[in-house]
Amino acid sequence: MLKSGVAAWLTSETRLNLARAREEVSRRFARRGREVLYFHRTDDPYCQLMVQALPDLASRFDIKIKPLVIERLPANMYPDPQRFEAYSILDATRLARLYGLGFPSTAMVPDRLSVGMANRYLVSLQEDPRFFTAAEEVGEALWRNDHKTVRSQCVAADIDEMALEKNEAQLRALGHYASASVHYGGEFYVGLDRLDHLERRLNKAGVGDGEVHFELTRLWRYGLQNMERSVSGRAVELFFSVRSPYSYLGLHMAAELAEKSGIRLKLRPVLPMLMRGMKVPPAKSRYILMDTAREAREEGIPFGRIVDPLGLATRRAMALGFALAQTDQDLAFFKAFTKGVWAEGIDGSTDQGLRKILERAGVGSAKLSLALPDDVWEPLAEKNRQAMLMSGAWGVPTFRVGAETLWGQDRLWAVVDTLKQQ
Repeated sequence: MLKSGVAAWLTSETRLNLARAREEVSRRFARRGREVLYFHRTDDPYCQLMVQALPDLASRFDIKIKPLVIERLPANMYPDPQRFEAYSILDATRLARLYGLGFPSTAMVPDRLSVGMANRYLVSLQEDPRFFTAAEEVGEALWRNDHKTVRSQCVAADIDEMALEKNEAQLRALGHYASASVHYGGEFYVGLDRLDHLERRLNKAGVGDGEVHFELTRLWRYGLQNMERSVSGRAVELFFSVRSPYSYLGLHMAAELAEKSGIRLKLRPVLPMLMRGMKVPPAKSRYILMDTAREAREEGIPFGRIVDPLGLATRRAMALGFALAQTDQDLAFFKAFTKGVWAEGIDGSTDQGLRKILERAGVGSAKLSLALPDDVWEPLAEKNRQAMLMSGAWGVPTFRVGAETLWGQDRLWAVVDTLKQQ
């Protein structure tokens, strides 16, 4: 109960507003302007989108954006860097189309030598007003693998070779790990699809134009009732973990999509990373928790009264979920279970907690006795994980629509687009 209460406070909007108020008082007392730090890495495809979007943000809000170029990311933050790198390029291409930004449809992993030249050239322009224009031009050539243009643009710059390391150290000191991220007033906003949170914050502070331009990824619900009839009955696979807060959001939004569009949602539960011998660094865990909280508020999904389901609770949920899949009751159960452990403070490791979850799912507590033995459900979970890896994904939640793989609870818009296109 104590841990659940602490988690509820840490993820609450009240605590967030108090932290923002303290930050604003401190800023005014020190007579600082509103400075936004942007961490740029030339071989991050999402950065190519950010350098096109951030000048628009700066023109609409009373802020100054300070770019900081980095080169190396902490290796322990990315469990499968090769798959992540390949997927990011495809995902950036989709985002570019959605927002009308430039990104080569034929982009591939850029040449290492060109990347090094581009990083050193751009770090020399960090204080130059031309930074974003130069970064966009260099990035465009880099992602086209136009080595000649990159080398002609990135003339030898007289820079301190420690500049990149200083920027990387600053990113770590602020408690984060990713490029394509902006930091303002104690909070990070990673990627194009989190800038709407910053827009709302600045608008609330009275320093913007009152508009939100970067929320296109949230508009997937519009027009669902009028989707082509051929979409009804189509299958969408969802690879998820009951211990992933992003999976909790993705599961509930996917269930909403299924209800409104008539698609068939096929659940593919997998064991969480920590129960497969992998580690999640504290900085990443903190960001995921806080980011999930603000995403949940924006989507109207309860979140915060957490009883971590790691371990026994996950194992019992998997044993029940796979059993209930045989009667198509797994979606109702997993929705109730994830809501229980992530939003309602229910201990999913106990009989009492599971009975409450089963009743709320409309399944009935008597189904508790149907749980499968470990040697039955564990191979099924491993089969799901292998299928996820074969699809090109490495983590949860992952959606699979035909041959398309879409990672993240914030990719429902791409799921809808893929259904329409296919």
